[in-house]
Amino acid sequence: MAAFVLARAPSAPAVAPQALKVPQSDIAMGTSRTSLRSAFAVGSAVAVASLQVPKMSKARGRPRAVRMVRHASTKLDDSGAWSFVQLTNGDSEATVYLRGANVTSFKVGGVEWIGLRADCKLDGSKANISGGLPICFPQFGPGEVIPQHGFARNMDWTFVEAESSDGKCVLELVDSEETKKVWPFEFRCTYTVELKEGELVTSMKVDNLSDAECSFTTGIHSYYNVSDIDNLDIVGKLKGCTYEDRTKDPPSPVEYDKDEIKIAEFRDEIYKKVWPSTVTLKDSKKGELDIISDGGWRDLVVWSPYGDDKMGYKSFVCVESVECDPISLAAGASWEATVNVVPRK
Repeated sequence: MAAFVLARAPSAPAVAPQALKVPQSDIAMGTSRTSLRSAFAVGSAVAVASLQVPKMSKARGRPRAVRMVRHASTKLDDSGAWSFVQLTNGDSEATVYLRGANVTSFKVGGVEWIGLRADCKLDGSKANISGGLPICFPQFGPGEVIPQHGFARNMDWTFVEAESSDGKCVLELVDSEETKKVWPFEFRCTYTVELKEGELVTSMKVDNLSDAECSFTTGIHSYYNVSDIDNLDIVGKLKGCTYEDRTKDPPSPVEYDKDEIKIAEFRDEIYKKVWPSTVTLKDSKKGELDIISDGGWRDLVVWSPYGDDKMGYKSFVCVESVECDPISLAAGASWEATVNVVPRK
């Protein structure tokens, strides 16, 4: 693990010279160590930390601290089978694995809001992470040539260097010989995760770098942690949307007649054109969580393997941001969507 200190308060412990790495090009240009506000390491091994100095005001001739600015950091840990980025900002923290660009943890005040299945493995023994916020691209659901939920969740993304005082990382996936075997297009997929105070902000962008139009479906197969699935109500502007129960063959679309979802059995459902909006998870024991989806997301998918103890069904629910209908993207065009996760205070 590497860590680079961007700035520190005068009262902070001294930093050993070897702990602060300054690019030689900056030294040659006359940038001093004391004025340097950022440090970068090129490639995937990037880590950033920031501690801002509290503002001062004068009272009766004496300076006094009136506001302490929160501490934020971005650190890469590549010591295990799968590398991950650790983000912190005040009492909030998040973990983002490079495998699948998957956010596997988001805590505020020590309370976890991201779910992992009981059969989840983080040691590289499985192709992907069972839980978190997995990215399904360029296929959501089963496909004929492209594997189910696409190849993006099964691949290691590149950690793109980024500077932020809010704990931020940018991950990138581009086409390769392997991806072109099942999806013959040149592309760049960028996933940005930013940890603000008490809020997780994510953005997904797809650039078509091909000379021809491409088509894809996509989604964030989001797992959220709950105290017990039986304590949960899912609430949003659902009444009047088109609803499909995918446990039935064939699913027959009907109009949904309420704004709540209560889970008491296995569920695999699509609520069409619900996004952009806010859907709230109301957990009677844990509290409330707002899921705010915008941009290109259109469909809400709810999935629960209710009754499956091997998956640990009681501890999570999937409330997903999806575009089920094919997205046609012209050559050189881009598509973008966002998901913000906000615990209510």
